[in-house]
Amino acid sequence: MAGREGTVVFDNAGRRLVLGRLIKSGGAGSVFLLDNAAGSVAKLYHPGVGLEVYERKLQAMLALCPDLPDRIENGKRHVQIAWPEALLRDRQGRFIGFRMPKLDIAATSDLEHVLQERQARAEGLPTGLGPKAVLAANLAVTLAALHRRGHYVVDLKPLNLRFYRESLYIALLDCDGFSVQGRGERFPAGQVTADYLAPEFHGSGVTPGREEQQDRFALAVVVFQLLNSGIHPYSGRTRNARLPTDLPGRIRARLYGYGLRPHGDIKPVAVSGHGQMPGSLRTLFDRAFAGPAESRPSAGEWAAELSTYARRDSRALVACARDARHQHFTGLSCGACARAAVLEDARKRAARAGGVRRGNRPQSVRANRPARSPRTVVQAPQVATAAPAPPPARPLGFGARISLAVIVPVLFGWVATWGIGAADVFESLLAPGFGEKMVRTVELLFHCGVLLLAMFFALVLLPVLLVSRRP
Repeated sequence: MAGREGTVVFDNAGRRLVLGRLIKSGGAGSVFLLDNAAGSVAKLYHPGVGLEVYERKLQAMLALCPDLPDRIENGKRHVQIAWPEALLRDRQGRFIGFRMPKLDIAATSDLEHVLQERQARAEGLPTGLGPKAVLAANLAVTLAALHRRGHYVVDLKPLNLRFYRESLYIALLDCDGFSVQGRGERFPAGQVTADYLAPEFHGSGVTPGREEQQDRFALAVVVFQLLNSGIHPYSGRTRNARLPTDLPGRIRARLYGYGLRPHGDIKPVAVSGHGQMPGSLRTLFDRAFAGPAESRPSAGEWAAELSTYARRDSRALVACARDARHQHFTGLSCGACARAAVLEDARKRAARAGGVRRGNRPQSVRANRPARSPRTVVQAPQVATAAPAPPPARPLGFGARISLAVIVPVLFGWVATWGIGAADVFESLLAPGFGEKMVRTVELLFHCGVLLLAMFFALVLLPVLLVSRRP
């Protein structure tokens, strides 16, 4: 059924619902507001997407709903998970989609946007370690509740997660794409993202029955990024060019460079703050990325560990004495200050290098420039290039020089001969006496000048023309 505004549909209880404005449309279906159900929205599947399988999957979801009720705070409703509330059918009783709670999109943001400090500041999102620890703890708690019902996200990544900007609660969307446990049947997830895919599943996909291993790995990656300025745990500088440079390749090769025991083939990103994390956190990360898949911490373990740093009364995080905008783990140095110092040092070195190339002219450099991807890079400033020089004049060829050596003496001889004839004519026009002497004097000076020019050409210009070679 191709839904459109004004279409009438019916839920399991026979309630008549009217489709409102289209919110979005994806590969599997379209989401509509409901004119007579303000707190819900409808998702209608496109024709030919396997409605029979989706109907069974949604029935399983309704039978095993995770314990993630809406939270009401200050009169505002916070939907934690957009889980199906009822199946939807057309006038003929055919399955066409489902009804789910309406999430306040305007009050939420993608988790991806909080990872990079510059983007977070531009959008008014939190940048301190404290709020990010709260987000990490809330994500772990939400996943733990989902896992207790036997359901798994699989394609878990920051771009697929939203959070409420005021409360920092996590909201899970697109739940019909999760791996869902039914009665005697597992409904697999259809999507994965290579940058968040566990190493054992690269090349083969997520093996049925091992979905929780994948969720545990992806959760650890997201937590690492939240607590470490958006840095991906498999980013860094490899020992040689033969090692993978892309994140999926490094995950396959298990190139994790932030462990308690240094990795021999990859070094951490210079601005990483993993060294300012407590040992208990680093041990969990080592289990997630450096140990066997079976040893990865569960969502419940992460929730227990992170809740300590999320609670203000625990005093596990304290404000930085040097910069009030920073927080750090109690008893350890400030990772944000260390990161700022590295970036400032890189800025100064880049400015000096740029000044030498530009003739020691001062140059502005943007400090604290965050990476656009999990690989953090401190970029040197661009160097202004000088205007191109005009092409050099093309020298005369050897043949042209020989021609000049022959033609020029002949030309001088002709000029001299013409000068003598002209002097004779001039002499004949003047009376004898004084005029004759003047003419002879002019004639003598003329011939002397011609002789000097001929000698200069023969002794100086002609040898240079003959001997010089084209560069």
